[in-house]
Amino acid sequence: MEGQAKSTTRRHTFFCINKERHTASSKVIDAQRKKINVFGRRVCGWIVTTEEPVIDKDISLDESTHKAMPLRDPE
Repeated sequence: MEGQAKSTTRRHTFFCINKERHTASSKVIDAQRKKINVFGRRVCGWIVTTEEPVIDKDISLDESTHKAMPLRDPE
C-alpha cells in the first residue's frame, strides 16, 4: 500500500475563549467550560476537543527526493 493515501481522523484538545471561532470548521467531540489562571488572572473559556480528517500517506525515499534536491548541494 506504499504511496497510497488513506483517510483518517485526528483529535485536538485545546483551551480557547471563543469556542465558535475556533470550532467553526471542525467537528466538536467535547466542549466544557473552564476557568484557568493565566499570569495570576482568572480566564473563563472552554476546553474543546475536535476531530478533523487528515490524509495519511506513506512516502517512499525515492518519491520524497525525486527532483526535490538540487543536483549540487553546497552544504
